[in-house]
Amino acid sequence: MGGNGTAVSRNKILAYGGLATPLAMIGYPIAIWLIPFYSEVTKFELALLADLLLLARFTDVITDPLLGQLGDSTKTRVGRRKPWIALGVPLMMYAIYRLFMPGDDVTVSYFLIWIMLMYLGSTAIGIPYGAWGAEISPDYHQRSRIVSGREGWTLIGLLISALIPLAIEVSGNGIGMRESISRMLSAIFLFEDFETSGKMRDILAYMGLGIILLLPIFAAWALWKVPDPMPEVQKKIPLKEGLRYAAENPLLVRILLIIFLVIAGESFRNTLSLWFVRDVIGIETVGASYARYFIAGLIGIPFWLWLGKTISKHKAFCITLVGTGTVSFLCFFLEQGDYAQFHALFLLKGFCFGGLQFLPASMLADVVDLDSLKTGGRRAGTFFALNGMIAKVSAMLAVWAAARLVDAFGFIPGIENTDDAMLALRVFYCIGCAAFFVPALFLTWFYPLTPEKHEELRKELEEKTQRELSS
Repeated sequence: MGGNGTAVSRNKILAYGGLATPLAMIGYPIAIWLIPFYSEVTKFELALLADLLLLARFTDVITDPLLGQLGDSTKTRVGRRKPWIALGVPLMMYAIYRLFMPGDDVTVSYFLIWIMLMYLGSTAIGIPYGAWGAEISPDYHQRSRIVSGREGWTLIGLLISALIPLAIEVSGNGIGMRESISRMLSAIFLFEDFETSGKMRDILAYMGLGIILLLPIFAAWALWKVPDPMPEVQKKIPLKEGLRYAAENPLLVRILLIIFLVIAGESFRNTLSLWFVRDVIGIETVGASYARYFIAGLIGIPFWLWLGKTISKHKAFCITLVGTGTVSFLCFFLEQGDYAQFHALFLLKGFCFGGLQFLPASMLADVVDLDSLKTGGRRAGTFFALNGMIAKVSAMLAVWAAARLVDAFGFIPGIENTDDAMLALRVFYCIGCAAFFVPALFLTWFYPLTPEKHEELRKELEEKTQRELSS
């Protein structure tokens, strides 16, 4: 299926990509809402919260490569990726319930345990899920279709996650369903703002409920409809040796470093996003801003897919980096009440976000071919485990750094802060990502795996595989 340029059916792409919807829905609240909730509602100190999140995330340094290796070596009647996804779904559902719907008296140990288990469930699903997508087809452009389809569903999940808090933000006593929908549409398309104080607990709880309801549905659809291909030739490579091979693969090192820098830049910015939108610009209805943001990202995916096919993925990705960095820098000059300017810039940032979502993952999938050619092993799970590990570590280091830095300058969530504290928030939100995006841009512009080079390598791999099968 999908080999030698054969098109993967649209139904299989839809079924595979659908699971990205609930997985993406967890990303938005973790990135935007979790820190404000636990700092403003449960009254965790910002510095302590940053340290706990960093500690929890480092557990993935162990679990990611282990689960990647286990996924590569698993053999069952239904495949090697599906069993791990099936195991991860109930764990993630229950952990989200405990983390997103805590009681009034939340302890440090409670938070640490449940976020660690939530990350474990996410890893058990996400690592085999990413590897699965790389194995559906070996073709360069078919991979782009598969990954872009998945990331389209990702943006739908992010949009749903943004609509849930928006629905809570515009709600109130005596407001019926029709008026609530009217308010949501007004907030999204007419930029109307609503009072949202005191609603953060409900926002987080309903986002958690949405994930819990949709995760088993989309997981079942993917597991039922999409084959889990097992390579005919597979050389078993121990984890330690596999990691050594990975370290010796310059293309893998480069793409993982690019991913590290980009995710770090985005995570650094996202950590401060709610406070910048609400406290600097003065927009209360943050959910509406992100709903528009994700709509723009969804609209942008076909463009970035076309551009990647036209000028190559890495050059298209360079354009997303320049666009994202420019928008962030321009936000520095906005003042309280500059709603129209912020909305325009945020929509442009959302459009670029569509490219940021799928282009690096598609580039990573291409690197799998080069590794297979060199080692004789098929280790997509290990590759995507490394990607997951890098992404999570970079995100948490950036989250920790952003929270610690604004805390060091006196910023306290949920109160009226000093001018110096607000200036620090503005500087770090608007300019901080440049420290990550500039080197990422350099590494991406000189990325050597072009479509022509990839096709050449894939043909060599196919010839090598045929020789091994005939010997």
